[in-house]
Amino acid sequence: MTYVRYGLVFAVVALGAALAVKILNTTTDNVLGSSAQLMVPAMIAALIEGQQFARAHKRRPRSAEIWGFVWVATLIAVVLNVALAFGAGGLAPVFGRLAIAAASVQQFALLLGIYAGGYLICNRFFAGIGAGNQLSVMRNRGELE
Repeated sequence: MTYVRYGLVFAVVALGAALAVKILNTTTDNVLGSSAQLMVPAMIAALIEGQQFARAHKRRPRSAEIWGFVWVATLIAVVLNVALAFGAGGLAPVFGRLAIAAASVQQFALLLGIYAGGYLICNRFFAGIGAGNQLSVMRNRGELE
């Protein structure tokens, strides 16, 4: 599993979803977007990493492999979350909500901890789903025994 690819996919999905929501909000009278938008980049990035692992190794990741990935990926997601909050809060207001609290305040740490927990769960769950789906596709194509 490639951490650089995970980070790039996370950032592109986060900014792309934020841009899409912003465009939809300006062209319609509805207000779209929710806190769930924070987790979608991790879901998609972990799904892709699980698929790529299965494609390369022709098996599911072992417990130690997947948890090793999940911890590092969660750290990457948290760092990117903070970067998006302070660097692209205008474009990605859902991420910008983290920047409302000063970084030294307990509220900031609590929010970041909640986000980290969500990223941990999403990374673990969706990396497994991605690997399982890719193996099913490979079996259906006859690429696996």
